[in-house]
Amino acid sequence: MPEGITGRELDKETHEELRGLSKETAERVGRHLVSAHLLEDTDPETALAHARFAARLGGRVGIVREVYGIFAYHAGDYRTASRELRTAMRITGRTDVLPMIADCERGLGRPERALDIAASEEAAALGVESAIELMMVVAGAYADTGDVQTALRTLEIPALRHKIDGRWQVRLWVAYADLLERADREDEARRWMTLAADADTEGLTDAAERLGRPAPAPAEAPVLEGDEQISVLDAFDPYAQDEQDGADDAEDGDAPVDAGADADAVETDDVDGTDDAAEAADDTEDDDAEVAEGDDAEVAESGAAEDTEGDGAEAGDATVTAESADAADDPGAPESGTREESA
Repeated sequence: MPEGITGRELDKETHEELRGLSKETAERVGRHLVSAHLLEDTDPETALAHARFAARLGGRVGIVREVYGIFAYHAGDYRTASRELRTAMRITGRTDVLPMIADCERGLGRPERALDIAASEEAAALGVESAIELMMVVAGAYADTGDVQTALRTLEIPALRHKIDGRWQVRLWVAYADLLERADREDEARRWMTLAADADTEGLTDAAERLGRPAPAPAEAPVLEGDEQISVLDAFDPYAQDEQDGADDAEDGDAPVDAGADADAVETDDVDGTDDAAEAADDTEDDDAEVAEGDDAEVAESGAAEDTEGDGAEAGDATVTAESADAADDPGAPESGTREESA
């Protein structure tokens, strides 16, 4: 674990969800979550091991299961990712993970189930950006079945040519360009890829790299001469009340229970540098079943839900979420010079 990690680096919302755990367990889970995020780019295997161990300690906390599911998704372990994200959605009620769940079905070779998810009631309630993400998954699912023309029509929504909340949907442009290329429309594909590379100043896509040029650097905020630099310390302490309660218990003669002491040896083995590769590679169902102690029934329920999902979906079903995306579009067209006009 990186030195200096306390677990209090997490945002306030995550701390609030962790308050359902004991103070000691919440701190340990928090440290593993922070470590996972810090190591995501430099050491993804160890990052996944941290996320897995956090899920073992805090398996009944929705955000913990969600983080583990996202890391498993990025690692290509779609079965684990689907299970964890479905469980997180049941616990928290948040549906913004639906696009990833649908994409996991594609990764498992079941594009028809991705189409079923897009036609569900939960998908109809998605916000605009999540609905656009789901549309990209749906288009990919149609392409997986060989229906590239339907896939292209799926992405020809107003968000393709209009800003959403003041931002161009560059990921949508790249997805559209990829489908154009599969349809043997190379010139159009290159124009849309160029638009994405020009507009993507946040590194959300690999459009510039695919065109063989560096991505545009984000503009730096201007600094006026004589500006005063102020450092702000966030004094919020999510555990202050817990510490006070512990002090009150001590005065009454009650000793606090160390809920995480019995797992210290296991924690060291799970994230030690010499054992990470083996642990991260151990993604069998038996190992994953240990993710949350006492949560076997919940995991089994999720697995059963996956196995009983119906197959097939009408091509028109996916338009439910497209209407959600269309509702927030504002008039206008991409203002990207001659490239945009040609697109």
